[in-house]
Amino acid sequence: MPMRTTAGTYLVNHRERPLRFGEVNLINPPRRERRGLPLKEGVLCRTVCTGFCGTDWELMQMGSRGELEPKFPEGQGRLINGHEGVVWVPDEQRYAIVLIRGGDSWDPSRFEVDETYFEYGCDGADGLMSHHGYYHPDMLLEIPAEHLPAGELLSRSIAARLIFSDPMACMLFQRERLEDLLMGHNWRVYAARGMTREAAMESAVTDGYARVVVYGLGGAGMLGAIAVRDKYPDSHIVTVGRSEPDNAKAEFLRRHWDGIDYVQTRMSAQQTARAIEEALGGKPRVFIGASGNPVEAEIALDCGLLDNNGIYAGFSLGPQICYDSMPFGFRNHLIFGAINFRRDHMEAAIELLCRLPMEELVGERLLEDLEADPIGFYREVYRAPDRPLKTMVAWDQALIR
Repeated sequence: MPMRTTAGTYLVNHRERPLRFGEVNLINPPRRERRGLPLKEGVLCRTVCTGFCGTDWELMQMGSRGELEPKFPEGQGRLINGHEGVVWVPDEQRYAIVLIRGGDSWDPSRFEVDETYFEYGCDGADGLMSHHGYYHPDMLLEIPAEHLPAGELLSRSIAARLIFSDPMACMLFQRERLEDLLMGHNWRVYAARGMTREAAMESAVTDGYARVVVYGLGGAGMLGAIAVRDKYPDSHIVTVGRSEPDNAKAEFLRRHWDGIDYVQTRMSAQQTARAIEEALGGKPRVFIGASGNPVEAEIALDCGLLDNNGIYAGFSLGPQICYDSMPFGFRNHLIFGAINFRRDHMEAAIELLCRLPMEELVGERLLEDLEADPIGFYREVYRAPDRPLKTMVAWDQALIR
């Protein structure tokens, strides 16, 4: 008989208590991974561990304002949140990473007006922050065998790396889309110098990634810098944040990758722009904004930091981007924004993360703490000044070592 209830966190519309921990009903509607594939009911999985994303915090704020109704699964008045983590598939006796986004669309990352999508734990489908959940059987991705020998429990170090799978997939998508845009935006700059179209497109990308700014050194910014550097080892990257220069995240990047520098933004916008340009040794053609602060657009555009023919990639949710249309048009700037990924990005993220020491930036908390005071737990995870880059909770100690 299908399981009907489980225990976990879930979001509701309520001014004081939008996030709760307790018994919650489980649903298992048929879903499609993408258009053209058959509808399938989910298979029951056990949650092994979960990571906490800023989206969870934002959804909680939406619940306190009574704005969550469009996010609930159809016919439900709550959403089990959580979209980062590892599950155990009892029917197959294996661990898996849940491919979060699917739907009745040819490409759920680029759904069109007559198409639909869902995201486990975020939009229309329950997520991982519960002891059990139902997930589409074809959306349970494999962990590479060399990092998980047959018959062995999942190690905490690999688990801590893999809770970054969703945001890393987002940043691999960003890297790919920026490649597409650099080619289309700038290939004629190089063709005008006598290059073939193919060579011009290649130069547009390599020159575009020669100098990169990542503004905001949270999870997205960190992974964005790593994603760029992994494919473009000669890229000079400057990350920007509010913390002191010896902060753990900047030190982590310096320790593992040469050519990723850090600028502290405790200055005026114009002074920060000058400091970034000096650290880069020139103006960037790629500026990734991931701080959630509108000053990032001011620095990139109003202060003249972004190079001619450059791209501003907005990865922040919330701030408005404003620009002066006169210099914007004549400098041939481009603004791009998308927060998505496909199956191949998630699979590539899993492979990449398994060989990166991301566990150095993860702090583990007890499930009992989350259960006792979920809202207080979230305040600490997302607002404590000494918080780690990522927090992990193990939901089943018997499945992790």
